Amino acid sequence: MKGLVLCYLISFVYCWWEVGHMMTAQIAKNYLKDNRPDVLAWADSLVQDFNSLTDGKSNTFAEAAVWLDDIKETGTEFLFSWHYTDRPINPDGLLIKIDDESRNINSIYAINQAVAVLTNSKTSRNRHTVFKAQMLRVLLHVIGDIHQPLHDTSFYNSSYPDGDAGGNFLNIQLQNGTMMNFHSFWDSGALTFAPNNSFMARPLSQSDSEYLDKWSKDLMKKFPISKYSNYDMTNPSVWTYLGFRQAQQFLYPMVATSNNYSSDYEKQAIAFCEENLIVGGYRLGNKLIEIYDQILQNEAKLTVSE
Repeated sequence: MKGLVLCYLISFVYCWWEVGHMMTAQIAKNYLKDNRPDVLAWADSLVQDFNSLTDGKSNTFAEAAVWLDDIKETGTEFLFSWHYTDRPINPDGLLIKIDDESRNINSIYAINQAVAVLTNSKTSRNRHTVFKAQMLRVLLHVIGDIHQPLHDTSFYNSSYPDGDAGGNFLNIQLQNGTMMNFHSFWDSGALTFAPNNSFMARPLSQSDSEYLDKWSKDLMKKFPISKYSNYDMTNPSVWTYLGFRQAQQFLYPMVATSNNYSSDYEKQAIAFCEENLIVGGYRLGNKLIEIYDQILQNEAKLTVSE
């Protein structure tokens, strides 16, 4: 596999670092505001519950979607595997070994654990616990991660017999000669958003909050929820498989056989990022609806039994 990319591929879409996660959450927020404001009020209250225990950069619903990345350097290495599910792309049919922890402790596990905590019938008397507040933030983040396809796979060949960790070991060369790993290239939306850029720095300014809100609404108009009536909106295993297929069919082929810049690929990449952000936001909203409806059922059963 060649490791050369001759230019930046996306001109205005920001994906999956801080802005991508905030966009996913903002889309979910606006979707819930229009359809299930009761669910939004519940989820937002859990975000607020945890604010006094953070550094002040994740105090809103959108900002809280970045929290799981914020704590990466605080001794929480045991949570790293919650950010991805490494389904193998193995075109050469290598004999590969995936340890049990990597196979089972992943983004699917993280989402299912968050759901289990939030809907636990034994804690139905109290919607507000430290664990529920924490796991709501996990849910906001990991559903965003799943919609960056390099969080859903690892590539195996003779150069990477143990896998490339979702593009983290695959170096690519940018137009200015700089080398970086493929995963970061996609996390950054092809470098159009960088962490040292003042755009969307947290805590968000009022103007940036308004921009995020308007941008999410513009995408929702461009990609209405009705377009995705046949999409699975609640099963994270299905989501990670679709992300795996996107990486297999689109992301990796971009650097597999050619290093020639393609304007057609740029257009595809822009549409790809936009649509994955919007689908991620709708799925986050629908997952929160599913969870809250289960909470209401648990509370109703508790009331009847008293």
